Amino acid sequence: MSPNFLPWRRERQRRCCRVWGMLFLGSFLLSLTMMSSLRASCVVLSRGAEMRLNSEEAILKGAETRYAQWRELNTQFQQRQQALISRAKTQPWQPVLASLSAAIPEQSWLTQLHYQTPTLTLTGYATTLSALTMLSEALKTLPGFTPGPAGEMQQDNQGRWMFTFTLQRQE
Repeated sequence: MSPNFLPWRRERQRRCCRVWGMLFLGSFLLSLTMMSSLRASCVVLSRGAEMRLNSEEAILKGAETRYAQWRELNTQFQQRQQALISRAKTQPWQPVLASLSAAIPEQSWLTQLHYQTPTLTLTGYATTLSALTMLSEALKTLPGFTPGPAGEMQQDNQGRWMFTFTLQRQE
């Protein structure tokens, strides 16, 4: 009689199927785990890159805002500096103009003041010839100036005397 190897073959075949099944299932689960891990890391990396991009955009907007504020402050500072320089240039004229205003009689008024170093030219009107004479005398006593050559004087059609006086600034 010959030995029956059929149950042994079946048992061997089942073990072999179990081993190959376990290997296949293990490799499948390992591949699935690796793919899900890779996908999760890609999501994390993309979110990190997105967050970095958003933060860089926010920083850039903040820098642009700060730069605009700085430019505005710088412009205001430059304007203040120009105003101070202009004021420093015109401040010495305040007492001169105040004394000039006090020296002008009521019957005369100025229409134009023109200063080109060192000459001050006054143009205006006087209602009477005596007011014009008083103005001429008052300008001779104006501090810081000496009378220059007399300009033109003429009477307009309303009877007012138009005048031009030139004064030289003393340094």
